[in-house]
Amino acid sequence: MSPSSSGEAVGHKVLTCPTCAPFQVFRPGPPAERSQVSCPEDALAIVAPLLAGRDREHCLAVNLDVKHRLLGVVTVSIGSVDHTFMAPREVFRQALLAGASAIFLAHNHPSGDPTPSADDRQVTRRLASAGATLGVDLLDHLVVGDPEWTSLARLGIL
Repeated sequence: MSPSSSGEAVGHKVLTCPTCAPFQVFRPGPPAERSQVSCPEDALAIVAPLLAGRDREHCLAVNLDVKHRLLGVVTVSIGSVDHTFMAPREVFRQALLAGASAIFLAHNHPSGDPTPSADDRQVTRRLASAGATLGVDLLDHLVVGDPEWTSLARLGIL
């Protein structure tokens, strides 16, 4: 699965609502037709088009079933140019409602620099702990810059 030139992840329909933009939601088909999201690059292919060009930080959660197939993507929060709110309650609310077993979390840095801040590192640890308590694994937290990105799992934060 890769981003198309239109900003849509190939193989998934992106639904948009002009009155509620910038929110996008993936509506995958039956389980056998859902894409498996098994690594940070797979998650990046989904979220990068949704985060591209944003002038404020946006936090997205990629909800996955027990076999790491895509259940949906939700906007968790929209913040300012240098911060967005990532409370465990907000991050895991839609995951629990969707029956997700795991999530990838992603947020953008409008500056283009994907270096995780101290707050990014701290909230990632806090969210991993909350997810473990709830039975929803936080597989990774991606910080998306332009054009680079960072995996906090690969940095050893998770």
